[in-house]
Amino acid sequence: MAKACQMKLFHCGVGFHPSIRIESDVFCGDQEAIMKEAADNAPILFCVAGNDLDNLKPSKDGTLARIIASSNAKDTNNDGDRGAAPRCVEFADMIHGWVSRGDTSIKKVEKDAEAALNLAVDFLRHWM
Repeated sequence: MAKACQMKLFHCGVGFHPSIRIESDVFCGDQEAIMKEAADNAPILFCVAGNDLDNLKPSKDGTLARIIASSNAKDTNNDGDRGAAPRCVEFADMIHGWVSRGDTSIKKVEKDAEAALNLAVDFLRHWM
């Protein structure tokens, strides 16, 4: 997703399963350089699990989280909706992939997956 934003193929991006390390390996690029260009081209929301890379976590002062939050993507909506701000949102108790393949029979997984999906809907409504 970050590479697609970097290439201006996406108007905005939402990721529940961030894999920037794989994107940088596949496309032979530096994670920070890819994310900087991606975030400047398109607003990004990442929902980050507890075992995802620390560079995506605001609580760890993650480099990629800071890059995304300081996005130069232009918000022409001007509605003051801070819920639509480009950012990384941490779900510390979750494991990588919990939204797309988590066991929703576990109430905490169900609750956090629903919260992530609601964040995504709000983000996409704002930016699309």
